[in-house]
Parts: sequence; structure tokens; C-alpha cells
Amino acid sequence: MQAIMVSEFGGPEVLRVQETPVPQARDGQVLVRVLAAGVGPWDVSLRRGGWTGALPYIPGGEFAGVVVGDTGAGAALDDGALVYGYPGLTGCYAQYLTCPPEQLAPIPAGLPVTDAAAAPIDALTAEQGLTDVLGITAGDRVLITAGAGGLGHFAVQIARILGAEVVATASPQHHEFLHRLGAAVVVDHTRPDWPGKVRDATGGGAQRVLACAAPTLDGAAKAARDGALIATPVRAELPDAQRVRWQSYSGQPRGSRLIRMAPWFDDGSLTVTVQSLYYWHSAAQAHEVAERGHTQGKLALVVDTDVAAEMEI
Repeated sequence: MQAIMVSEFGGPEVLRVQETPVPQARDGQVLVRVLAAGVGPWDVSLRRGGWTGALPYIPGGEFAGVVVGDTGAGAALDDGALVYGYPGLTGCYAQYLTCPPEQLAPIPAGLPVTDAAAAPIDALTAEQGLTDVLGITAGDRVLITAGAGGLGHFAVQIARILGAEVVATASPQHHEFLHRLGAAVVVDHTRPDWPGKVRDATGGGAQRVLACAAPTLDGAAKAARDGALIATPVRAELPDAQRVRWQSYSGQPRGSRLIRMAPWFDDGSLTVTVQSLYYWHSAAQAHEVAERGHTQGKLALVVDTDVAAEMEI
């Protein structure tokens, strides 16, 4: 099979197409033919030198594809079943991959394949942060920083589905987008006084915060009231925690959580915004955009040639 591989650390130019054997599904694994893969900041971080395993490696942590043969039989998945998932932080920029069945799920009927590919990591991370860490329920108010990005745009929608009032931060060009997703208040986080604006909007500071991007961590602490809980999956140095409680966490690859979200995708209350689609041989271009940041939603790579032709990519 063909795969995008990283043989040395560096810029997007180190992403190269190479031939490699089709992985063999062991007991407890499903073999998947990949149709599309998501692109996220984790891919950029690993490519720059964050990967600690052997070289070369195949990037990509989320996918949409079809089950091959009877490898999904143990999970009641037939040959050709459409699935999406989060097998780990690598392996998805390829024509085939293997994934434990508990880390994937059937693609909801209301979710296009290319959107599904860009959903698992950020949707799971947002849902777990809001429910498991912050305990958001109906009637709560939550601050979500960097609300227009991959993680943030899922978090805004899921918080609204849970019945919370959402205060979000974003650059001005994304404000209308966030209001459409359900944010009641959107604050311009490019202004140095944005934490004060949040405190005004929340009557003295946010009590629960999901901080979705490293540049917003310091402001998130300033925007929170004393004793507030701030959850973040961001790997960065956290500001002084004397006034607030920080809880770092990592989104776990749980197919059961994707199944829980399926009705939200089906009824349109949760959607995936894909800013740009790329054919997978153009992965370097996608990484260039990901490195610049400030995306609205997600980026995705279309791996299957038939899907690429259908999407005119």
C-alpha cells in the first residue's frame, strides 16, 4: 500500500509518499481501508520532533473508512461497513490501518465520510472535557476559549446540546460562525483586555472553563473567577494556579463515546466544519495551514481516489 511517512523530523516537506506493507489485523483488531483522515495540531507536533517512536512512522490519528473482510466480525461489523475512529496518534495517512474495535464506531447516517474523518479526536476530547472534567449540565455557563478551532467548535456545540450557556472567544472573523453554532456571547481574544470582557459578560468571571489553545491559557485564568475549574488538553506550561484550579486531561479513544454522539450528528445538532479538503498526496499543504493556526473547524485529507474524484479534489 501507499502511505505518507515521516523519515526525519522537520517542516511539512518531510511528508513523503512511500510504499509499505498492508498491516495485518491481529486478534482484537479491525482492518480498515481508509477513505479519509483528519489533520490536527498533534500531527504537526509529532512531525516537528514530538514523535518518540521509531522512524519512519505514518502520521494521522483519526480516520473514516470501511471494514475489510471479516476482521470486524467480533464487533458485529460486516465487510464494507463504514466506520470512523481514533486508533492512536499515528497510522491514518495510509490506504489501510488496523484499529481496536473499541476505538471506532459506525459512521452516523447524517455524517458525510469526509466530515467523519475529521471528527473523532476533537469531538471526543471536547465531550470528555465538558462532561467528565467540568461536569457541565443544563443551566450551567461555560467559557470556551479558541472556540472556532477544531476542538473549540465541537465544544461550543456539545456544551449547547448539554444545555449550557456558552461564552466563547475567537478572532473577529469567526464571531458570526460561533453565534451560528450556539455561543450566546463571543469575545475578541485578539484584544489584550479580553479577560475583562469575559468577566463582565459572566458577572465577575467564568466558573467553568475549557481552554482549547495554548495562547489563551493565561487569559483563561484571568477571565475566571476565584476557585474556578479550568480544563485543558493543551500541553503547555500552565499559568499561576493560586486563584483557579487547573485540570489537564487527554481525550481518550472511546468508540462508545462516538456512538453516544451519533444521534447528535444525525439530527444536525452537532456538525463538523471542514475548512479545507486536500487529496492525501498534498498532506504537506494541509500541514502548512495547520501550522499557521486560526482555522475555522478542521482540515481533512481524502485518501480514496474514488472519493477524491467525487469531491473534485
